[in-house]
Amino acid sequence: MKELLFNIIYYPLPLLWFLVLLLIFVKKCNLYFYLRIFCFLIYVSLTPFFSYLFELPLRLSVNNFEKGSKYSLVLVPTAGIYKDAQNIWHPSSNTIMRVSRGEILAKELNVPLLISGGITNNLGVSEASGAEKYLSYQNIIYDHNSKNSYETLLYLNKIYKNTKPKYNILIVTSPKHSMRMSLLLSSNGYSVSCFVEKLENKINFYSFLPDSRTINSINSSLYEYLAIIKYIFLKYISISDNYE
Repeated sequence: MKELLFNIIYYPLPLLWFLVLLLIFVKKCNLYFYLRIFCFLIYVSLTPFFSYLFELPLRLSVNNFEKGSKYSLVLVPTAGIYKDAQNIWHPSSNTIMRVSRGEILAKELNVPLLISGGITNNLGVSEASGAEKYLSYQNIIYDHNSKNSYETLLYLNKIYKNTKPKYNILIVTSPKHSMRMSLLLSSNGYSVSCFVEKLENKINFYSFLPDSRTINSINSSLYEYLAIIKYIFLKYISISDNYE
């Protein structure tokens, strides 16, 4: 599956394959016209404005955190771990940002903090364990088993067993991951809210100029769209439950 993503689906490979098809199947007399279209697509897709529009649906369709509301739990899914040259494991910068924000909110709300991150390497080191040294909050639950969002749901089910929390679960994750996590938990009977940083909407002249950084942004958004489709196909997410 990963090979399919990297060889066919991830940007800019769809445009590359489109170009290959043009060169093979389009007659020479029409080729110039289609190459102009191809260049236009390349230009537009590399602009920050296109990247902004592409990720916008992932940010807009979630129930956002509101100050003054009551919550039962703050949930933080981790986002990777790495080993340095001295064989010491460290959480990724995204993980540190998430758990730091989650700890602040859990302290303010005076509720448990769940750090969910299983073993994603061959050396038996969980992502949750990598975050422990950065946290001082006393009311923390560490989930060392969940390797993905669905397994985090299963761990939540073990915590609450046959009951559901009285108030919403507050999810603290990346803005793009919030939608998938929110849909997943909502589809399985949980009331959720997401802490999402406000999107910086600074549209200016440079927003319409190609920027190589948009490639990573487009692919991270594309990954989330594909993951949501996969979860719907596997019936982990029910669209009817979330949009009734």
